[in-house]
Amino acid sequence: MPLISRLSLASLLACACGARDAQVGSMPSPDGSDGGLPAPTLSSDFASDDGLWESQIMIDGASITFGSASGGAEDGRVALLRLPGQRVSAASENAGPNLATEIASRQFLRFGTLRARMQFPTCAAGDEVAAAMFWYWSDGQDRNGNGLADNPELDFHVLCGTPSFVVLTAWADYQVASDGSETFLRTSRAVDLGSGEVYDAISDHERAYVKIGQEPALVHPSFSSGAGFYEAGIEWHADRVRFFVVLDGAEITLWTMSETRFVPQVPLQFRFNLWHPATHWPPPAAPALYPAADAILRVDWFRYWAQ
Repeated sequence: MPLISRLSLASLLACACGARDAQVGSMPSPDGSDGGLPAPTLSSDFASDDGLWESQIMIDGASITFGSASGGAEDGRVALLRLPGQRVSAASENAGPNLATEIASRQFLRFGTLRARMQFPTCAAGDEVAAAMFWYWSDGQDRNGNGLADNPELDFHVLCGTPSFVVLTAWADYQVASDGSETFLRTSRAVDLGSGEVYDAISDHERAYVKIGQEPALVHPSFSSGAGFYEAGIEWHADRVRFFVVLDGAEITLWTMSETRFVPQVPLQFRFNLWHPATHWPPPAAPALYPAADAILRVDWFRYWAQ
């Protein structure tokens, strides 16, 4: 990722924005009510990028379109991110987040609540695409001196290969050796909203998950990648992070993560992307192919409240 100069919140406010698209401190809830929340610090309905976004397109045929028409959007327009379909023979082809179709905020912010309304992609059986709303930034340095590159990151992922799952992750460190091997420290939880089953990463340095239980309050079989638009969010405090989604008319807390070593303390960009993982993450883990048909992530709006 190219490095971006950090902008203060004051700079963010000073650069605001188009009359209909991105606004600071004045956008009402899309349903016309305030939802019991104060006006957001920053918001957009994605009629245009309005100078707020960096775009990343890494694969031929990928595209990002602001103001794309969508009947499911609350104002009829979305930011549309496309990962182009291709026929491949190996799970490793076009794999990894470095090949994501992605938009990233030009502003760096710290602590607060990010909400967005999104429609996640679909894919064929055996394929996999991860679509994410997340906070992230890294320059590859090791400021805490633990021998690993710092990687402050908070992820809300939906995977079309396991369309009832949401995967939530908080990273502290991540690096890749010259032979491609990974070393990292993170905590992660996968929630199956079809069954209410909950899976946690088996350790802070491995990718595998193990089932830890089943929560009746998390049973929402109406949720499925590609089924419609969903509002989701990340509430980031100095000592904890709450991941949530709005389902069946109610806000559902999926996970409150309070391991402070995994709570980022530095300003980050917020981002939306989609990319191909070479494996299905939830158990049982298995190889997954790049999608043969286009995968589409639609983002209807976002709102951010500073803490």
